[in-house]
Amino acid sequence: MKKRLVTSVLSIALTFGLAGCGANTATTDNSSSAAPTAADSTKENAVTLKLAMWDSDSEFLDSWTKKVKEFSTVMPNVKMEVETFKSDGDYLQAMKVRLAANELPDIIELKPNFINDFKAELLPLDGLSVTAKNTKAKQFAVDGKVLALPVISFPELVYYHPSVFKELGLSVPTTWDQFVSVLTDIKKSGKYQPYAMGGKDSWPNYPFNEFMPLLASGDENYYDKIAGMDKPFEKGTAFYKSYSDIQALYDAKVMGADPLGLSNDQATGLFEAKKAAVIAAGLWYLPQYKSKVGNIDDLAAFPLPTRHSESEPLKVMTFTDNFFGINNKSKNVEAAKKFQEWMFGSDAYSFYVNKKQANSVMEGVKADVPFLNDFYKANKVEEFNYRPGGENFNKYVNSIQLDWKKLGQEMMGGTSLDKIANDLNDKWTKARASK
Repeated sequence: MKKRLVTSVLSIALTFGLAGCGANTATTDNSSSAAPTAADSTKENAVTLKLAMWDSDSEFLDSWTKKVKEFSTVMPNVKMEVETFKSDGDYLQAMKVRLAANELPDIIELKPNFINDFKAELLPLDGLSVTAKNTKAKQFAVDGKVLALPVISFPELVYYHPSVFKELGLSVPTTWDQFVSVLTDIKKSGKYQPYAMGGKDSWPNYPFNEFMPLLASGDENYYDKIAGMDKPFEKGTAFYKSYSDIQALYDAKVMGADPLGLSNDQATGLFEAKKAAVIAAGLWYLPQYKSKVGNIDDLAAFPLPTRHSESEPLKVMTFTDNFFGINNKSKNVEAAKKFQEWMFGSDAYSFYVNKKQANSVMEGVKADVPFLNDFYKANKVEEFNYRPGGENFNKYVNSIQLDWKKLGQEMMGGTSLDKIANDLNDKWTKARASK
């Protein structure tokens, strides 16, 4: 009885309360576009296909929601319901509540590190024709099965204003020490905030706190490696070395007077107004910047220089993102499969990729991203592919509630690296012993 009561309460809460989590729902009745001769059939076999996704770019969400309406040319009887969220954090929290209530939508968007959390609910997609043409899908297979299809890949960048660097006589940094030094010189000038950090939202520090341990390890399977270690956060580890560098960056106080008091929107606003000189983000930020500023005349990028010597390779984190999977308990599995085929096999895919200004992961489709081409011409880099870690790693992460981005907030707030490392080691060791 208690279990039924909890499920009922969750269902009621989801029905009436999700608006407070930042979700928006757009319903598109595609049946209106059906040919007159198919009207009766459309009404008789009408289904509602629910898709949930997130993006920090509201303009992209609006345009993609409108594009989804064109699925009616494939299935006139389908009414698409698109629910959108502003951040992946809000989205993940909402989907976990839905999961507990057995109310996941038909099609769900996932980050690569979300796939393991939802693997029991996802339909294998190996049989779809578009899966074979997706160049990244098999890299993220779970237990040998492709459970979600990625849409894009992109490098993580450090954006800067060339005019500011020219005015202050600064060169693009190619090592970590140079990076901190350049930001310190910008601070000394007193004219610009060196780095725009929206630390009030935990996620903007991910290029540092989430990605740098991976880069420092030099191993794309680093997460799986530390799953077999009792104390992967102690001195001498890739984690500790990279976090020492991050601590030096935060201690340099180059992120304004109160980085934890600014939201990401406020921080990017400073950069877009040229009140801040530098910001790190994925290629996904490019269209947002362009929509706000109107042009990219004073915008360029370099890879986050995590190396300490120019004799080491200059690695750039390459992220594969925006995976779409199908709820294996959906009552509309066949319609969802056809949507996936349409999304990845029609002009809808090119629309998505070019709108996001990212790399294509589909054979035969080339993205039109001049900014990215210029970046690769200007920087000799070695790609480093982000891998989310397998079942054991994610089991321990969930057990100790490890959140790299919240660690960044703690460090910006003054928590020492040794305290963070010791706490993590204790929790990790206990988690491994209990599993």
